Amino acid sequence: MERGGEGVKVQAAKAAVAFGFLIFLSMMVSGFNFVVDEYDILAVEHKGLFPADERFRLHACRREASRDFSNEKDTAAKVPVLLYHHIISKKDLADSHYIKGKLNPMIVLKEDFEEQMAYLKKEGYTTLTLSELYDFLARKKEVPAKSVVITFDDGYKDNYVEAYPILKKYDYTAVSFLITGHITSKLHPYEPGEIQYLSLRELEKGCGIFDYQSHTYSLHKREKSRFNQEASYLLTKEKKVIEKDMLTSIVQLDGNKQAFAYPYGEYSPATVNSIVKLGFRMAFTVEKKAAERGDHIYEIPRLPVVAETSMEEFKKYVKP
Repeated sequence: MERGGEGVKVQAAKAAVAFGFLIFLSMMVSGFNFVVDEYDILAVEHKGLFPADERFRLHACRREASRDFSNEKDTAAKVPVLLYHHIISKKDLADSHYIKGKLNPMIVLKEDFEEQMAYLKKEGYTTLTLSELYDFLARKKEVPAKSVVITFDDGYKDNYVEAYPILKKYDYTAVSFLITGHITSKLHPYEPGEIQYLSLRELEKGCGIFDYQSHTYSLHKREKSRFNQEASYLLTKEKKVIEKDMLTSIVQLDGNKQAFAYPYGEYSPATVNSIVKLGFRMAFTVEKKAAERGDHIYEIPRLPVVAETSMEEFKKYVKP
């Protein structure tokens, strides 16, 4: 099928989940769920979900125009899309950040993140916007050989407190896929030992760097499927429930539906159909490969940067 009017050919959807992420999940998800169980996924300030009928009112956020890279001598054959979750400073580490003696894989140390961004800057990498990545994948434009897209999932407060200043320092932009129901209306002190989500004020202050997109309103959860296996709500809930949730997130983001990120990287052909129906231009999963032309525009792979990602592995991720 073809995405209306934009000429992006969409191949038949893959199996129910991105295969690359199955292996990743099998090693990590039990530990991650352990952390969620150990301290409530919503910190004290979260008294229920952000009201479904309220918008974030981020109209003042800068929308990056697609740049002209036609003068670039070397152009990209692929673009690595990096995926982060938590960024925590080494000095703030607490028992709650560890699982059976090992650092929660969803955490990247602030010091490591700084080293990674410094490397990208030193080597001359350009961070692409979603529009630029879309145009590259759709064969509408060329981008520099050393291009990268930086993404964060869930909308954690530490993304603003720790990652934002580093991104700003190196003049880099990023995409923040928000669980919109977890955003808070009031600004609260940063408590790195708890799981906290962004406030409206932090969204506003960070929008010069972050492009906010949907990661559902409140369906970032798992439950037993009919096969008695843990699966994302996007695989277990009824279509109307899923589409209502997605639509709520779109409304809260002031109609912004450039992209969607599948929770846990899990999706089905029905999920993809809902994404297309609601007007999202592209969607992201998790798979250890760079994005390249020919990839399904609703199954764009992202490279997970986790606690154990070494600098050498990071360099391999972004190698042109």
